[in-house]
Parts: sequence; C-alpha cells; structure tokens
Amino acid sequence: MVGAARRRVVAVLAGLVLVAGAGLVVYRVFAPGEVLAEPTVGYPAAPTPRPAAVLGTLPAAPLIVDGRLRVVADKRQVRADGPVDSRYLNTPYWSFRRWPAELVGVVAAGGTVVSRWSDGVLVGLDARTGRDVWRTKGEVPVIPEYAGRRTGALTVYAPPGLFLSGDTVVVAGSTSTRAYALNTGAPGWQQPAQPCPTRPDPIGFTTADGRVAVLRACDEAVRLFDAATGTAAGSIELYEHLAPETTLEPLDCVAPRTSCAGLRVDDFATRKAWLFANGGTKPAGTASEIASGVPRLARPGAALVDGLAVTVEETGVVASGATDSEQRWRVELGRPDATILAAADGRVYVLTADRDLVTLDATSGAEISRFRYTYFAEKTDWVPGYSYTAGGYLLTERLADTSAREDADYYFDPQPVILATT
Repeated sequence: MVGAARRRVVAVLAGLVLVAGAGLVVYRVFAPGEVLAEPTVGYPAAPTPRPAAVLGTLPAAPLIVDGRLRVVADKRQVRADGPVDSRYLNTPYWSFRRWPAELVGVVAAGGTVVSRWSDGVLVGLDARTGRDVWRTKGEVPVIPEYAGRRTGALTVYAPPGLFLSGDTVVVAGSTSTRAYALNTGAPGWQQPAQPCPTRPDPIGFTTADGRVAVLRACDEAVRLFDAATGTAAGSIELYEHLAPETTLEPLDCVAPRTSCAGLRVDDFATRKAWLFANGGTKPAGTASEIASGVPRLARPGAALVDGLAVTVEETGVVASGATDSEQRWRVELGRPDATILAAADGRVYVLTADRDLVTLDATSGAEISRFRYTYFAEKTDWVPGYSYTAGGYLLTERLADTSAREDADYYFDPQPVILATT
C-alpha cells in the first residue's frame, strides 16, 4: 500500500511539473515582448545611377530612408532592407517587432525612424542599426490596430494621427494633439481637443510654412497649429456637416504628408483647394469656379508642384499657375484617360492609358523619360493605389478590385508594388 501511494504521489508531482512546463512555454510564446534583429552585414551602399526603367516588384510598400534603406511595415513589426534599387525585397537588414501590440504608423526623417503602436507607445529607431534610441507613451489610437493590409502602404504613406515637421513629431489623438522631439522623444507642447466618439482617428499633415493641420471626425474645420510652439495658427472652415466619405488630400509634399504646400478637400459634392504661405491660407478655387478661369487645383487628380497646378485635360497634361489661369505648358499624350501618379522634386509622373510612365519636367513640360510601367510581360489591367516618390525613384501600388475585402482579390498580384527609377 505504501508503494502504491508513493507512486501516486510521484505521478501527481510529475503531472504538476508537466503543467508548469507547458505554462512556461505558453508564457514565453505569448507574453508581451520585443525582438530586435540587428544588422549582420554592412550598411547598404548608396545606389549608383541607372537608366530610367522598371527595376522590379515588391510585396510591400517602402519608405526610402537616408537614400540607403527601404523601411516597410507589417502588422507587428517595422523592418528595413537594402539597397533601395534592389528588384526584390531582401532579407531584413534589421527588424523591430513588438507583441501583442500592432503597428499603426511609421514616419522617418534623417537617421530616425519613428513607429507608433496600438498601445500608444512611440519608439524612435536608429535607421542604421534598428536599435531604439528613445520611447515614450502617447495617446492610444482611436482604432488600435494595423490597417496597412498586405503592403503596409497606408501605415507608411498616410499613418493616421502621426506627422513630422522638421525635428518635431506630432501625434493627433482623440483628446489632444501633442508634439515630441524627433531625436530624443522628449514631450513638447500639447493642445487639448474635445473628445470625439466618432471614428476614425484624426487625419492631417504638416505644411511647408511650419504648421500642423488636424481634422477630427467631429470637426467642421481643419485646425492649424504652429509646429514649433503648438499655438493656434488658423483654421480652414469646411462644411456644415462633414460627409463620412470626405477626403483630405495634401498637395506638393516633401515626404508623405510632410511639409505640404497645398490642400484639397473633397466630399464628392463640393471640392475646394488651398495654398499655404506665410502663416495664412489662400483660397485656390472651388469646383464651381473652374469654368471662369480660377486655378484647377480643386479638380480630382490635379497635382501641385513648384507653384504650378497640373491636370490631365482630354488627351494632354496641362500646367498653369496655381494662383492664376495662365497656362505655362501643355504636353500632348495622344490618348485620354491618363493619371497623374505623383508630383514632387520638380517632376510630374504620368501614367498613360497604355500603361506608359511618362516623367515630365515641372517647369517646362519637357519629357525626361518614358517607358512601359510593367515588369516584363505582366498584364496592365490594374488600378493605381498609393504612389510614392523619393530620390528619383517611383513606387506604385497596383490594385485589382478596390472593393474587395480579401487581399488576394484586392491586389493585382502577390508582388503588387512596382519600383522604377525615372
């Protein structure tokens, strides 16, 4: 009897050990944590100049940082690879992962990559090493989840409530707008806002004249703050009742939603556009006034670059003064249905109906390059999504069905981002 009892005790103890061991494994797998995969190779070299052409396709949409790295977003990590002109997405140079938090936004300037997470944490990463150089706890996003789908384009090109102005990071939350130092994460000014129970998160951008523009779902005006001090710096009155589908489109930005020279607001019934200069907002025309010769910036798809409003009109691309009706140049394409993908750094990128990418000099309209915007023998029945340009490179998301909920149907193919040098 004693032996049997002893065996039962041993069996119970063994069972407890197994349960404890299993619990330890579960904890180690699912406990909150962070993982940094540091670089194991040298810093990517600056790319050498190449002839204008398509370079390749990528599964994710990158930010180009320091002219050396491509930084992309996933649900739970931000990672970098290089060189920037590689035709493939390579093994990460570094990656920073958090669990169970989800990544909601990424911005970058100089040598710092700033990530915002679903738990409100902001982390400043050294672009060369991926190591965190600072972190701070900010306001939890209204929608605390990753929204970048497969490519992460929204997370890096239009992060909700996360903006940059010079050496200042700005976070717009549901109850306040707050600034942080880009290099240290030190909290700066704070402007309170009335709580807004309506989703989504605030949207906005920074202006070329050093202001922050914020629009909340409950507001009827875009509020402007001085990016350095947080003092009120004007507002843009919109409509008596904002429609749910209202879009706010910054124009002529140095980087995504950064240092923008203009703004177009479109609720699909009324369209207006403004220019920013010297701490004021200058009306740039409305849709109803276009016929009388007012600048064309309010038109859907119009671009602003170097003080010019550039539009597609019938079979040509036309540039006129942003504050007058004087035509500066016109380039004939031969067919209608072209689309302006981007305009920055003195260039205008036009996608023709035949899927040629035409790069034009913004000052003169002179053609800089033209080539087929496809990778080898790919089909051309795609719709452009986000486009991003930096350092002479252009990246464009290619979509198949913009109403699809499943990524397999939403995107053109498994490598939906096309990369070209222009």
